[in-house]
Amino acid sequence: MRRLAPACLLAAAVPAAASTFNISPVRVELGGVHRMDVLTLTNADQHPVVVELRIVKWSQAHGADRLVETRDLLATPPVLQIQAGAAQIIRVALRRAPDPVRELSYRVIFQEVPQAAPKNFTGLRVALRLSVPVFVAPSHGNAAAALSWAAHWLPDGRLDLRAANGGTAHLQVTGFDVDIKHAAQPLRAVTAKYILPGSSANWTLQAPADADRRGQIMIHGHSDQGDFSADVASSGS
Repeated sequence: MRRLAPACLLAAAVPAAASTFNISPVRVELGGVHRMDVLTLTNADQHPVVVELRIVKWSQAHGADRLVETRDLLATPPVLQIQAGAAQIIRVALRRAPDPVRELSYRVIFQEVPQAAPKNFTGLRVALRLSVPVFVAPSHGNAAAALSWAAHWLPDGRLDLRAANGGTAHLQVTGFDVDIKHAAQPLRAVTAKYILPGSSANWTLQAPADADRRGQIMIHGHSDQGDFSADVASSGS
């Protein structure tokens, strides 16, 4: 391992440059008669950028994303070159029928195609990769998320919180506070996470020494579908 240290230090000292492009909106919602939407890709760099598009079906297993190539959606153009400061419109269309009762989830991945470095550039060029979620509403009724929370105290004093989605639609938790009996201040989780139907997400938080591990835990949070609260019983040491 020691022989790798000089190489790591050298890599860290090399200046890196990456293209800058922006996507708007940051989410696509399809379903019913609304089977096509438009994204705008803007090149904020001083040089042209070439971007390839990929469509993947998005699922989760125990909170881990799974991305599989699919033809359920069509994104055009599949390859685009955008001049410096210019913008390009991308059309995303649904090619299959929506599920009768469950929301479907996909992602459009924007991958920069590396170009030749400008003359006299001596640093490291980094290709940018962004993705936009696409949600397809069911054909019958309204899909909705249904979170259930569990809390478990770890031997080292940290609190592990798990949110499981037993509903038929996604929910993006954008942050929450955790009130614990006798603790002077609530714990705060600021890491945003999507929870797809049938999946779950975990947050592990460092609790203060004065926290009562035997009492109820109150969660007050925010999501892309509004504020939420939960009264959770805890387990563990």
